[in-house]
Amino acid sequence: MKLIQLEQAVQCVKDEDVVVVSGFLLQTTPSEILTELGERYKKESSPKNLTVLQAAGIGDNKNEGIYEISHLGMIKRYITGHFANNQRLIQQANSNAIEAYNFPQGVISKMYRNIASGFYGEITKVGLKTFCDPRLEGGKINDAATENLVELLEIGGEEYLYYKAPKIDVAIIRGTTADEQGNITFEEESCTVDAREIAMATKASKGKVIVQVKYMADSKSINRNDVVIPGIFVDYVVLSKSPETKHRQTPANFYSPAIAGQSRVSIDVSDSYPLNERKVIARRAAMELRCGDVVNLGIGIPEIIGTVAHEEGFGEDIILTLEDGMIGGTPLGGADFGSSVNAMASLPMNQQFDFYNGGGLDCAFLGFAEVSAKGDINVSRFGDRIAGCGGFIDISQATKDIYFVGTLTAGGLKEYVEDGRLVIDREGKRKKFLKETEQITYSADFGLESGQNVTFITDRCVMKLSEKGLVVTEVAPGIDIGRDIIDQMEFEPIVAEDVKQMDPRIFKKELVHMKRERTI
Repeated sequence: MKLIQLEQAVQCVKDEDVVVVSGFLLQTTPSEILTELGERYKKESSPKNLTVLQAAGIGDNKNEGIYEISHLGMIKRYITGHFANNQRLIQQANSNAIEAYNFPQGVISKMYRNIASGFYGEITKVGLKTFCDPRLEGGKINDAATENLVELLEIGGEEYLYYKAPKIDVAIIRGTTADEQGNITFEEESCTVDAREIAMATKASKGKVIVQVKYMADSKSINRNDVVIPGIFVDYVVLSKSPETKHRQTPANFYSPAIAGQSRVSIDVSDSYPLNERKVIARRAAMELRCGDVVNLGIGIPEIIGTVAHEEGFGEDIILTLEDGMIGGTPLGGADFGSSVNAMASLPMNQQFDFYNGGGLDCAFLGFAEVSAKGDINVSRFGDRIAGCGGFIDISQATKDIYFVGTLTAGGLKEYVEDGRLVIDREGKRKKFLKETEQITYSADFGLESGQNVTFITDRCVMKLSEKGLVVTEVAPGIDIGRDIIDQMEFEPIVAEDVKQMDPRIFKKELVHMKRERTI
């Protein structure tokens, strides 16, 4: 029997250990173990000086998840795909109290698979010419991060990055049900994320695997096809004492059969998204979709594109995917981000990134925070505000048709749509199109060399990436190019000689009737 008490489980973690944690927000996040581990540190000042490795942002964007093991002195080195608004670690990174590294989410997820096969790292083109490239920052977030964990390689005359991975001492992961042999099923989880790969990597490293579950069952009652993590990969099982608070599917849901894929739900599109600048952007973006497209949508305004597609009647004619592994159905937003209802399949996260990196997406729609004159994009760091790149680099560098969507300015921007035109009531205080970005999360040079078709869709205009910079190709009704576009940027874009008006239908309350224009 591998079942142990929570208090015993946290004693498995020793000072200086390398600890890997599964999860995507709260999906497969072992919150109860993390909380107890943090409580142990507050009492004993141990375990300390940990190296913590995670692929996605883990937590509720507030005070749960990795936040629970982020007490000062507990972590020495932090390697993450995203900080998930963990203010403790963000402050420690800014003060050089930890060695902080930020690698692409897909890269880290593939590290686990490689470690499982005996190779400690990942060799890939993902991250070339971004801040992960050692010719720029090498993925280092602060001065305390002195070790070079990324190397530039040349293989067959082409450039690659080698991301180094550590051996793992302890894995802390989560499933739904365990039997006495340690076999783990995931029937009530949103998806499997990276739990199995972490377990396999840890066993290859001769480390210990601890799994948090909601239920215990007899092995005779578990169908072998339901087992996601075989018991041979598991050392200890911990039964959650407080699943309602410490074993939630998502920050918004304890358990939803629809999110777990156990039932289907009807999608109500009767209450359409209100007509505002965000919907204008989403509508213009949705016009780029074609029936049969396989698509990734980022968080924020990109999420609305799926809503618009459903409003327009062709939502089921496109296949939406999420980087944690979900394929098809309707992705959920907000505190349920990363989950889908009515999905057709769920892959392990590393396999989803295999699909993405191989060019499997027809198109992707991502947000942006800063854009440079040459077309570089920053979404990962802004002074003391550290977000992390997440899956942004993996997706943006591997997809041929990429659309970056967002408002032209930010910070107090107030706009509304009236009489078929965009009205700027109060200009944003912060310009987003700058001479240079603080950090390069997307490299325009890489995109141009790769032959990508790159489009920026904003509330006021549409711009295309070119060798000479950004070219304004469409302008919204009611917008003055000089006053409302050029004057609100730190550089002057190229204005196409044949600049067109953005489709006036997207500025009206009525449906655009896109469905009849979509073709396979």
